[in-house]
Amino acid sequence: MKIDPDVLDVLRAATLDGPTLRLNGQLERKLYERVNLALHALGGVWHRYKKAHIFTIDAADAIAGLLDTGEVITDVDRGFFPTPEPTVERLLDLAELEPGCEVLEPSAGRGAIAEAAAARGAVVDCVELDTARAEHLHAGGYARQVTNADFFSVKVQRRYQRVIMNPPFAGRQDIRHVERALRFVEPGGLLVAIMYGSLTYRGDSRTKDFLARIREARGTLWQLPADAFPAVGVATVIAVIPVRDVAPPRGMRQISLRPEDFTARPRAVQQDLFLDDGTTAHHTAALDGLVHGAPHDGRDHTDQ
Repeated sequence: MKIDPDVLDVLRAATLDGPTLRLNGQLERKLYERVNLALHALGGVWHRYKKAHIFTIDAADAIAGLLDTGEVITDVDRGFFPTPEPTVERLLDLAELEPGCEVLEPSAGRGAIAEAAAARGAVVDCVELDTARAEHLHAGGYARQVTNADFFSVKVQRRYQRVIMNPPFAGRQDIRHVERALRFVEPGGLLVAIMYGSLTYRGDSRTKDFLARIREARGTLWQLPADAFPAVGVATVIAVIPVRDVAPPRGMRQISLRPEDFTARPRAVQQDLFLDDGTTAHHTAALDGLVHGAPHDGRDHTDQ
């Protein structure tokens, strides 16, 4: 977003003190609104009692790029759309949170979901790529752990009872993010995610495969109201995907059994395993398919 020169002049004249930025002088209303918009895009929040904009980082660092280039990269430019409160409540209701439930929020943004989940008694971990937003999450104090990283680079070191997320949408990233996040859900857990509404009718193979996975897991899709994300202006849905895989016991390795190939040598297999009418290696009578063999009596029963 290109910033007008008069807005830049106001910001250059501002008083900076750590995370605090104070505007000097009385600004004409329309000019103030444009200044406030620029500061908000940089992460500054107006504090009515301090009569200043407060950042989660040093204010000088927050506005340095803007003063240097005359442009600010907005949340919309980054594909970041904060989750409105009514939609957050719908997500948490579908997640069936209970106190003490361990929750992961990937792409946590400024914590709209994480903070509300913690308020319901959940223990929340967050992953956020943007450094300023990650620091905002740290400062909030409601997350047990905040990882400032690309979610796709985070290793699966812990599994959660719930993963609740509002992933990026651009370029159909929502499917990629949800598929990745499913690895972090423990068996018996749920993943609840906001996704693009076009998921329900797209005809590409990736979308079809993803929908088949939801059906196989007995998951559900819930359509959100048209105005759920006013800033986006597109249809959205909530996907609820149960994870039913059985987790391997700790310290044990599963052995994959290879089924016998009956078509390759059916007579040998049948004779060796099922229809052998000779004396067994343990000197018991042959199995008849219904009862266990009795001890062999040593007599020849060939003609009987």
